[in-house]
Amino acid sequence: MILPIKILSLTAILAASLTVKADTLDFTLTGGGNTFTFSLPSNPSPDSSVGGTSFTLDNIMVSDGLISFSTDIKFSNLTAGGGLDFSIPSPPPLPDTDLDLVGAQLYSGLEASPMFSATTTPFTLQVPKSTENYTLAIVDASVPEPASIGLLATGLLALAGTSRRKCLGP
Repeated sequence: MILPIKILSLTAILAASLTVKADTLDFTLTGGGNTFTFSLPSNPSPDSSVGGTSFTLDNIMVSDGLISFSTDIKFSNLTAGGGLDFSIPSPPPLPDTDLDLVGAQLYSGLEASPMFSATTTPFTLQVPKSTENYTLAIVDASVPEPASIGLLATGLLALAGTSRRKCLGP
């Protein structure tokens, strides 16, 4: 009887220690020989917004596979051309490169309370001028919540305990 209690306790501790990543989306922007990745909540709180036009999320960590950098990302609606733009740092004395991509509107709702959902969409590079096309893939990065894992583990332990009793007899 003590063994199932120990196993149940261990399962509860492990389930409680898992981190929840619910409602997080992973963004992967590919084009021009580059791949940029970053993660955002599906319903972020903008740091600034221009009603009916765009919103900005400040200090987003972006990785290009070699380096990670913090940048402000601006998302525009279709009235403003759609798409997103952000700066890529360059070593001094060179100026940062502004990557301005025009295409689909990536969010629904108002600029003050936008909501992202999983999608894959093409973009055209507006600045710097180029004929290069980019593709943005937004995928759900959520994992099961600890409570769900704990519930599953409890059910499996109950099944194991029941089958063990049947094997050992009354």
